[in-house]
Amino acid sequence: MTGQLTEGDIIKHKDGSVWVVKGCVHPLEGFVAIPRVVDGKKLKRVVEVEELINRYYLHYIKNLPEIGRDVPIVPKRDVFEVRRWSIEGRNCSNTFLQQLLQTFDSLGLNCGIAGSNLGGYSSAESDVDIHCSSSPNAYDKVSSLYSQGVLKHLDFDEAIREVIEVSESLELKKHAELITKKYLQGMYKRKRVTIRIIDCGRLKKFLGPYEDLKKAELVVKVVESDYRTPAILRADVVRASVLVDKHVHLLTHRLRFVELPVGTLLHLEGTIALNTYGNSIVNLDESKIAWLLIPDRGRATEEERSHM
Repeated sequence: MTGQLTEGDIIKHKDGSVWVVKGCVHPLEGFVAIPRVVDGKKLKRVVEVEELINRYYLHYIKNLPEIGRDVPIVPKRDVFEVRRWSIEGRNCSNTFLQQLLQTFDSLGLNCGIAGSNLGGYSSAESDVDIHCSSSPNAYDKVSSLYSQGVLKHLDFDEAIREVIEVSESLELKKHAELITKKYLQGMYKRKRVTIRIIDCGRLKKFLGPYEDLKKAELVVKVVESDYRTPAILRADVVRASVLVDKHVHLLTHRLRFVELPVGTLLHLEGTIALNTYGNSIVNLDESKIAWLLIPDRGRATEEERSHM
């Protein structure tokens, strides 16, 4: 009934709640997912999601060695319906969404509608989420829509309105500044659009089981950015509270850390995990970001985009 699901797919629970599938790694008995709508209430912030899970779905929490931590897993027996962005998300009756998908189709991209429009809980104020399968030059193709005038970057006021709703790990002004430079968050015909390029194929070398876990306070410098979800950024360690490798990989599923400019400095508190491939990984989504310093320049150049 369910088959394989991936980042951004929708699960409609037998109890009427709506869940969003997270990541690329799932156990045989269910899917890693978080609740998005429960009893008609839309959950936007991580703290709201965690509180609800701890109150009503604590029995869903399981440890996945591949991820290296406890995560909520919706059992297949509790799934009423699934909606995949790559299937149901391509069959839209809404004219606006059809036109937007046709724009991406014309670039040779395989994309579908995700988020609230896929899950059936959108409102007039909702932005549009588009998920695309990773393919050669996908990021450059999306970027070209800005030079063509099809998409436009969010200005600072628009970005502030965006982050007020969801920003938790970054300071509001800094988060808004980041968004104004992004190509994966923009405007299409006065509607906010969020784009994710999904790539699960390269994740294996960065998964657990992990041999060594160290709590640390770090200052790292991004030397190779990423535009995909999940994003794997390569960084040099500038300063550390414990003995660690000179280089680490920053793993994230959150769009706020995707497209970080090369040269960005992050001061964070988190866990450094060493896996069987010898890679040192820091999960940004589980880290506390003390501050983030962006290089004083504009949007990524063509040369920088080629290194993402």
